[in-house]
Amino acid sequence: MDFITVKKIASEAINPAKLIEQVVSQIKEHWNNKKFTDSVFCDVLFLLESIISSDQDVKTDYVHKVLDEVCLPLLGKIHPSFDSRVENLAALTSVSSLCGTCLLKAEESRAVELVDQCLGLLGSYSEDADWSSEEGGTMDIYGCVSVLQQTSKPSRNKVSPSIQSKLLRGYLSITRAVKCMKNNLLINMTLNCLLNIMNLSADGKLDRLTSVWELICEEFEAGSEKPYILLCGMSNHFFPVNNSNVVLDLKCKDAFWRMIEHGISKRTPSSRKQTMYLLKRITDICDTCGVSVRSENLFQWGSGSKVTTEIWEDYILLLETLEEKQVHIIKPVLPRLSKVIRATKTDQNGQGVLHTSWLTAVFRRMLMHESIYVVRWAANTILTLNLNLCPMLEQGQGKYFSGEFLLSIQEQRLFVRQEGAPAGTCPPCGEALTGFFRNCWEVLDNPLAKASFFKDIITTILSNTWSPVPLQFIFEALSKIPSTPILDAAALLDLKNGVSSSMRTWDGFTRGTVLCFCGKILINLINTETTLPLDFFSTLTIFSQQESLCRGTSLWKDVSDWLRIVTNGEQKHWTTTDIKTCIRDQITKHLAVKGCEGGLDETDILLTVRMILLSLDADILTLKPRSEHDTYHLTHSLQSLSSTINDFPSHPYMSVIKVERALQLMGGLMTELGETTDEVHQFIHNSLVLSFTSTVIFIQQRLTEGWKEISDLPSLNLCCDALSLVVGRSHDAQTSEAVVTLSKKCLQSLQTLEQLQDSAENQIRRLGASAVLGAITSCAANQKLVHRLLSLLQPSTSFIPSTFVKPSSENGISQKEWGVLASDFMTSQWKIVHFYLRNTQSVSCDTFVSMETCIDYLPVSSGEATVILFSCIKILLPLLIIEGRQDTVVQVLGITWTYLLERQGKGTSFWIYLEGYTDMAFQRALMTRPQDSPVTQKLMELSGELLEIGEEKSGVVNVLLKHLLSQCPLPMENFLSLVVQCCMFGPIYKKQDRLLMDVYSYVSSLGPRLAVNQLHPWQPKTLMVRVRLVEFLCQLSPQNPLHHSFANLLLSALLEKYQEVVQLSSGNIFINSLAHRQKNRLMQFAVVLEPFISQGDSEGVLLRLLEFLSLEMQPSVRLFQEWICTRLLARFPDLIPRLWPAFVTIREKSSSGLCSLLHVVAHVGPLQTAESQELFYDTSLPKVLTLSMAHHFHIRIHAQAVLSLLWDQCKALGLRGVLSRHGIVSACFVLFDEDNNSTKNMRKILESYFLAVLDPHRDYSVETVFHTLPRLGLLNDDEWIPPHYFTMYPKDSFMPLMNPDPSLAKCEESAWHFRAQNETESEETGGDIQKKIMPWRLMNPDDEVMEELEYAKRRQRSDGLILVTSLIDKVPNLGGLCRTSEIFGVSEFVINKLRYVEDKMFQSLSVTAHKWVPIREVYETCLPEFLQQKKSQGYTLVGVEQTANSVPLNDFKFPVKTLLLLGNEKEGIPADLIGLLDVCVEIPQQGVIRSLNVHVSGAILVWEYRRQQMMAGKAE
Repeated sequence: MDFITVKKIASEAINPAKLIEQVVSQIKEHWNNKKFTDSVFCDVLFLLESIISSDQDVKTDYVHKVLDEVCLPLLGKIHPSFDSRVENLAALTSVSSLCGTCLLKAEESRAVELVDQCLGLLGSYSEDADWSSEEGGTMDIYGCVSVLQQTSKPSRNKVSPSIQSKLLRGYLSITRAVKCMKNNLLINMTLNCLLNIMNLSADGKLDRLTSVWELICEEFEAGSEKPYILLCGMSNHFFPVNNSNVVLDLKCKDAFWRMIEHGISKRTPSSRKQTMYLLKRITDICDTCGVSVRSENLFQWGSGSKVTTEIWEDYILLLETLEEKQVHIIKPVLPRLSKVIRATKTDQNGQGVLHTSWLTAVFRRMLMHESIYVVRWAANTILTLNLNLCPMLEQGQGKYFSGEFLLSIQEQRLFVRQEGAPAGTCPPCGEALTGFFRNCWEVLDNPLAKASFFKDIITTILSNTWSPVPLQFIFEALSKIPSTPILDAAALLDLKNGVSSSMRTWDGFTRGTVLCFCGKILINLINTETTLPLDFFSTLTIFSQQESLCRGTSLWKDVSDWLRIVTNGEQKHWTTTDIKTCIRDQITKHLAVKGCEGGLDETDILLTVRMILLSLDADILTLKPRSEHDTYHLTHSLQSLSSTINDFPSHPYMSVIKVERALQLMGGLMTELGETTDEVHQFIHNSLVLSFTSTVIFIQQRLTEGWKEISDLPSLNLCCDALSLVVGRSHDAQTSEAVVTLSKKCLQSLQTLEQLQDSAENQIRRLGASAVLGAITSCAANQKLVHRLLSLLQPSTSFIPSTFVKPSSENGISQKEWGVLASDFMTSQWKIVHFYLRNTQSVSCDTFVSMETCIDYLPVSSGEATVILFSCIKILLPLLIIEGRQDTVVQVLGITWTYLLERQGKGTSFWIYLEGYTDMAFQRALMTRPQDSPVTQKLMELSGELLEIGEEKSGVVNVLLKHLLSQCPLPMENFLSLVVQCCMFGPIYKKQDRLLMDVYSYVSSLGPRLAVNQLHPWQPKTLMVRVRLVEFLCQLSPQNPLHHSFANLLLSALLEKYQEVVQLSSGNIFINSLAHRQKNRLMQFAVVLEPFISQGDSEGVLLRLLEFLSLEMQPSVRLFQEWICTRLLARFPDLIPRLWPAFVTIREKSSSGLCSLLHVVAHVGPLQTAESQELFYDTSLPKVLTLSMAHHFHIRIHAQAVLSLLWDQCKALGLRGVLSRHGIVSACFVLFDEDNNSTKNMRKILESYFLAVLDPHRDYSVETVFHTLPRLGLLNDDEWIPPHYFTMYPKDSFMPLMNPDPSLAKCEESAWHFRAQNETESEETGGDIQKKIMPWRLMNPDDEVMEELEYAKRRQRSDGLILVTSLIDKVPNLGGLCRTSEIFGVSEFVINKLRYVEDKMFQSLSVTAHKWVPIREVYETCLPEFLQQKKSQGYTLVGVEQTANSVPLNDFKFPVKTLLLLGNEKEGIPADLIGLLDVCVEIPQQGVIRSLNVHVSGAILVWEYRRQQMMAGKAE
């Protein structure tokens, strides 16, 4: 409050009564102006309360006047329920405090009446949690609680018996009201009220505490945060510090400890803090008071147990450290968990120091931490627990493992490959999962317990949505546990539904991987006693033939082997006879038509087909009878199908549905057989081919009768599938004749119905005829049949292709259904067109269909129709070229490209369109046009756009390159730049992409053990661009002139591109940056092409590479350049004289380039002929010797190493003349040996792989260039291309795929670099750690609400240090001083303008300190009067300033009541204020600069004040 206002009011007062009237009048004035929430108003209320409390003779009438005219009206107007601003709460606190003071001096009846009113309102609130009223003067719930709190305050005079009785009786009502409260501030106010009432009387304390405990239990079950607030608030009663007078001992209740364990891992920090407060308080009480505690199960504390104390200290340290976010703080503490884990080990009596539920609590906390490092560490710790020593399963933590823990490892980042591990290694978390499940299986010795535990795991998996990576490793781990009967029929159904629904949007490789593991789980965990064969085979229908379960794969073999073992066991329902009976019954059911309509469910067909084929491969079902006892075999099954189809022509009244179902089963069998050509496949094919002719006759009959309704479409699709099967396989003349007859029938129907498109029935009949003809033409391969079909189609150009118009009468067919009909019709029509174009040798575009027609149909096409249209356009484009219509070709390419771009986000269909488009555009006829042709220019433009798309969409460039290499003839002059772009293609992977690549690499490393690797092998698409290019280049022959010409053109383009990249990336290039990788890739391909360099071109190439050596900073790139130079100098010795001038030119530009040149010299000598070796060493030794004395460290060390190597080579080659002429070299070695540091570094260089191991000729292989050297050159492993990726590598290539010598592959990367081991990670305890731990006695578990509760109280502190900063005008300094003031407990922080507190700069530096320290506004102009006031209150005024009489800080003793005045940043403290001060203090200084920043100065003095007070407290 402004003390001038107080003086003004007090000076006008004649007596207390008049003073009260004046203050009430002042209050009403603020009230009428609606200013009852400003700080002055609170000060006036405080003044009024002080007058009433200090005047012992104040009349009751005046007290009642204050109650009636101030307190009650204000309580009816202040509604924090609607407006919870701090000012509003402060006003309520002031009014309630005034009300409490008045009630002490009012008539008792008034006090009882108000208490009754408040209790009644609380009761109403308990009955209706939403009860509140802002109008009508009704007291707010905050007001009720605040009045009761102030009335029951123990600091006031003794509460009258009647009020005390009312409050005690209302205790339960107040407690019940808490249940409906949602605001923590209101709960804390109520809690303070309950504490006040608790202290009024010791009688009934147990009942009151019990009521609170019951409320706590109810709220805990409801998942509320209130239990922790209530427990902390009541801690003095539940957990007295000296452990005396414990009425209700919660320490012995498991229910309480469950709350503590739950609170440890609460999401809200305040609840965790409250839990820590309780835990530290109780453990400290148990330790200091020597208390022995034992709850039912969860907690025990032995009196005087040092081990127990240490365990709990470590446990609490772990929890408090986990509140930090910085890994460097948390990491040193984590190993202490191992000590806590060991404390759970039980003795012979089944007792441990710590119950394992406490481990579960800390694991929960770790797994919800913000740092992925902590989460990963916790997951690996849990998964590697020794459950034999840590009895978590025995003590009931199995539900946590099978539920909550499993869900907590859904984060994909947990499954990262260990640093330094090679690609294809299983992530530690995935490997640990396997061991964990096996550990659980071994510990659970009861079969029922095992089944229950793993069934819970499967239930958790199936009832939640999972990302692919975690689910893959969980399924893999489950597939490796020993065989256990777990899955019953219901579980199999859940597995079928859950797995199929959760993986619909996954990519095929991931889905196939998970399904492969799922298949192993199925045969490993199925309970054959509670399931039937049909349940098992029904579950197998979720496995895709293209991705997981296909005949001939490992999973198929595993299933058939398991089926063989099970059926040999003579188990009920699973015998060989039972399986055969199931097959027979299934086929009988399929062919039964009574009570059934339409075709079969495809899933049901797949079930039957797989049951038949798996039974065949498991030797359950035989092809033919092996003995007279073999009553059912495959022949029976096939005969039932073929006889049904063959009987149709002679039985006109046979059910159509029955025949269609037989066709459906026949098609299913042939589809499921796939591409295998074994005895089973041949037998089934030969059996079914007998019914081919009847199949065609049946389809003709169906066509005649007509498919007329939308419900007939499944029948039409079935017949088309069956027809494709018949036409696409070998058949006799009779079947061919039937196909031709059917084709004629289709054409007649199409021609007849062309003019009858007025009804839905006719349109569907047109679709039927077109679809059947399309199925025939798309599968016809027999040349005789093809020629006959072409002759039939020739006159059909008038109605093929044709449109599909929606008739006016729709017959209830929806718009979506019409769309499907139109799409199917267009697809079938263009199948016919494509057949004709493909099989005719037309020289005109208009013979059957024009290009314009194709373009017109393209915008309305989709799916398969689009791909067929692209194929038709592909056939027509060369005809346009022949006709000289190149502009039309460019136009068509542009239109189709736009169409492709519009469908870029259409999922998997985009890839089908892309394949069709590139096949159309990048065909030989177009790619062989001249370079200046508009067609060529358009293709180059398209290829550039495809490369750009390929940077974001992996796989696009692969499609482009495939057509480029297959369609463009050598020497590819027009597209060399595209080849170069492909050589250096490959983006830098993001973390998420690298993680997925690591997982895919691991799955691929499992090989054929997983069927997905046989059916859907994964290879990194970006790497495969370079792989296919390497395979293409290695097919060339250096002796072939055309190949030679192409290779030299490409090499020249590569070197030009390299120089361009160098110029664009000037400056330091970081290792593994995109520029580094691009240069490395370009040089890799340059190495591949080195054998194609002729002698005429060699000098130019060598000079360019020597120039590059002076520009390149990355060792991995220079190594390839060194290698090419070495091989060129070995092939063409005449180039060696060109080497020596480079020593001068490169030395002037690059020290690293000169070191590379020395490496070249070190390799070249032994590769020369005997005649030229002596000259080479005579020339090289003096040059290297000179460099060995260079000032530059790296040049000197490399030169010394190379000099030593050259000298040894001369000795080995027997060049005595050289040795004698250069004897000074030997003397220099003695000088070199005297420098131990040089010797050590020289030895490292000599031991490096390039000088010690790499042989320029022997190690010339694809493995070295693309895998070994990138690894040794420290490139990321996503740049390494393993040799097994080269699946199409030519056997007779000029460049071997594999290295003949493994020496280089065995080298370690950067072997001369050493890194110290981090020993602290293996330490359990010991060593200093960074921690911010607060003793429980200093903890305030409710900091979040104490700001509001203590707002008014903080303004009235009158002792301690006051820091005055009114002279400071720089906001950052004020923010920092505010933070310092809060940390060191300054009583009041005085500032020039309160608006500074709202400044963002202030708040960023104060870090919420402004919420916790009392702040007062005193203008600089009011400082003299303010200082005089404080001096009159007993404060010693201390200024921080250098004056003639200032006292050094180390000689000054601060009084308790000190006011510290800080000066302005530039001017210091004005002279007029220095005269008001009691003393000036200066900080002793040693430096030249005679001033400190005001924030620093203030912090030093505040700390010194606090230090002196702390020392004085210790002395006392």
